[in-house]
Amino acid sequence: MNKTQKFIETKEYKRFAEFCDACIKYKYIGICYGLPGVGKTLSSRYYSNWAYIEKQIAYKTAKEIGSDANEEILKARTIFYTAPAVRATKMTEQINYIGYRMNTAKIAYKVLTEGAEESYPSDAYVDIDLIIIDEIDRLKVQNLEQLRDIYDRNDIAMILFGMPGIEKRLARYPQLYSRIGFAHEFDKLSKDETHHILEYKWEELGLSIKLEGFSDYEAITSIIKITGGNFRLIQRLFTQIERILEINKLETITTEVVEAARDSLVIGIK
Repeated sequence: MNKTQKFIETKEYKRFAEFCDACIKYKYIGICYGLPGVGKTLSSRYYSNWAYIEKQIAYKTAKEIGSDANEEILKARTIFYTAPAVRATKMTEQINYIGYRMNTAKIAYKVLTEGAEESYPSDAYVDIDLIIIDEIDRLKVQNLEQLRDIYDRNDIAMILFGMPGIEKRLARYPQLYSRIGFAHEFDKLSKDETHHILEYKWEELGLSIKLEGFSDYEAITSIIKITGGNFRLIQRLFTQIERILEINKLETITTEVVEAARDSLVIGIK
């Protein structure tokens, strides 16, 4: 079965990307909120190309950073940071560190490919347009003040990700809230978008979907009903579907397979 997975640019992702672009253009703080599993984190990582950047800045020594980078690193202008689940006393230091490492990777690439001078900027945000902070619900007021300080000291945009209701919580902190220019609710997938994604999921499993066939139609209808447009739940359900297909040496996703996969999951809020 085909293990390759690719990101699907849904309408909701495109709305989110436009939201990010607007925050960058006007250099505002933006709030993005949505239920668990709707694709907030995945979309943020895709928008910032974080899977690639993370590999380039993860080396232990400064000399290794960017050693195998390509031209993609020069386009890196967004920091993605997940708020820690423990005390965030060094949060500013950690975000600065990411910025320095991204700039180091860019310079290293230019040194290797263009023979540029090996001179590294002292400003962590010299080539950064946007900082995305995920899991903002974890942070206390002192941590939010750290983020406000980063925003005030640097000419960049910032997006805060959280659960529904985070916009009301932030309203209690007028100094930060007055700097918020945009808010965006990350919604669940529509029925049509879910249907579109399921075609890709069939393809990932190396199966050919037959929309005219009642078996496939019935399986799709069942999946849409179970997942309710929750992207993470779709991913988890298909992990179980793949496992059941392999165990039973099946080549067709039926309602029975979907129901068996559902019984293997703990399904919370959709």
